[in-house]
Amino acid sequence: MIYNKEQIDLYLKKMEYNDEIKIDYETLCKLQIAHLTHIPYENIDVLNKKPLSLEAQDLFDKMIVKQRGGYCFELNGLYSNLLKSLGFDVTNLAGRFIYQDGNTRMRLHRILKIDIDDKSYISDVGVLSELSRKSLELEAGKVQNDGKCDYKFEYNPKQEGEYILYQRKPKKDWKQIYSFSLEPQLDIDYVLPSFYCESHPNSPFINSMKVARYTEDEHIRFFDGELIFYKDGQVIKIEKVREDKIDDVLKEYFNIVLDNFVKVLV
Repeated sequence: MIYNKEQIDLYLKKMEYNDEIKIDYETLCKLQIAHLTHIPYENIDVLNKKPLSLEAQDLFDKMIVKQRGGYCFELNGLYSNLLKSLGFDVTNLAGRFIYQDGNTRMRLHRILKIDIDDKSYISDVGVLSELSRKSLELEAGKVQNDGKCDYKFEYNPKQEGEYILYQRKPKKDWKQIYSFSLEPQLDIDYVLPSFYCESHPNSPFINSMKVARYTEDEHIRFFDGELIFYKDGQVIKIEKVREDKIDDVLKEYFNIVLDNFVKVLV
């Protein structure tokens, strides 16, 4: 779905984006950080067992009109629709998070590839933890910095045709984040993995609230009843949040406004 001018204007207003729109890398990076700082990551509907819709209009209504957030299938789906509506060449991809236990996970992540001129970039606004604040050129071995951390892509030695995204936080070693292939995905391809995340007993999304948003210098997260502030890869402050104050925290720090039909579940 392509958003109309009225929807695009409302979307850009939500992100406080006032610069000229050009189909170039600089604009892409500006849009990405605007998205990360204004539209939060959250799984509140999943906790409330409210079925998620990945339809373009429903994503727009939830996150732009109703001032909510979402998780990767929603956030990157919404963002993909915006970029396409603005004229960017967008391909949706599927990613697999990599964990230190060595176990192989399902592909449960939505990623965007944007082609500008003769270069490809990876843009991702749908990760709970700190990830790149700018779009990254898809070139194996090239180290790129977003002002906070180093990033690079390498070919996956275990799977032909796949890349692995690496992150290096200050004073830390390189860490694998996720792998992905360049096989294009349709919107309908995310319905089943999203349903798994919503309902499977092994899903990491069904047991506790996970909320996150970027600021210019920090990454703020609400998890297990704690409000956690990160800066330059380090925890700088942790605040315990009483249950009766969660609504206020969601509004103040994450721009989330809950209606009367949504419970706050820690």
